[in-house]
Amino acid sequence: MLFAILEGRDGRGSDDRIAAEQVREWLGEGATRTPLVAMNSSAWMVSSGAERFILKIAKPSEQGGLRVSAWLAERGLPTGPPMRMTVRGDRLVALLRFVDGRGLDASSEDVNLLGETLGRTHSLLVGAPIPEGLDRWPWAWPDPRVIDEPVLRRAATKAIDTAERLAPTLTHGILHGDPAPEAFLDDGDGIALIDWGAACHGPLLYDVASAWCYSGERVLAAYARTAPIGADELVAAADFLAFRWAVQAWYFSDRIRRHDLTGLSGDADNDKGLADARRGLLG
Repeated sequence: MLFAILEGRDGRGSDDRIAAEQVREWLGEGATRTPLVAMNSSAWMVSSGAERFILKIAKPSEQGGLRVSAWLAERGLPTGPPMRMTVRGDRLVALLRFVDGRGLDASSEDVNLLGETLGRTHSLLVGAPIPEGLDRWPWAWPDPRVIDEPVLRRAATKAIDTAERLAPTLTHGILHGDPAPEAFLDDGDGIALIDWGAACHGPLLYDVASAWCYSGERVLAAYARTAPIGADELVAAADFLAFRWAVQAWYFSDRIRRHDLTGLSGDADNDKGLADARRGLLG
């Protein structure tokens, strides 16, 4: 999930201390921080003179995704790549290049831009080096056993089993992992794709299904115009849409169990995420 400005809050516990120390070391005493809210990390907008950055503190496992973003940026796709990275204990600290622009939405024109950009990104990543530590298929984390509702758990298990059965017949590559419309920024000259913390390696259809989940089925036609896969694979997009909803059902069930409110305003936001997954899987 992406960043939004969060007034009156300055990070999470020790992350704020780490952020203050790291900004001072990298940018000097004059740099200022504005806290942001993100689902799975701590983040700040950092200003140093006329320059702006994003400071992100997350799990070290996100290093692989940030390296992917740097690889893409070197090849002309704006991604908000890391300028500096370090690991402090069990926390990754990264200073990211700030990318300005308007986040896309679900309007027809924006869905076309989103789908075409995702297709071009996948095409750029064909043959790209896979960073050490990037999660590879089959992913161990979507565990339906944490879903308390029996009917929803069975539907999620079926969707996961179907995706795992189809996966060997599909094209695999590096994935963005969470291509929400807000991750695509229009600066008037082109489209950037930022927020690579959820990057992983697996069937390209997972990213396609995630884009469908966020933006509607129209994104498929736009993606097909620039994608490195053909219609023979895209026919399985609906199966991976069910898998994407199964992942969401697992994710929010797990957060509810752990009472994890990171990046949320309250319990209702976790409940809504689970309800959306229930609706996607069960209708």
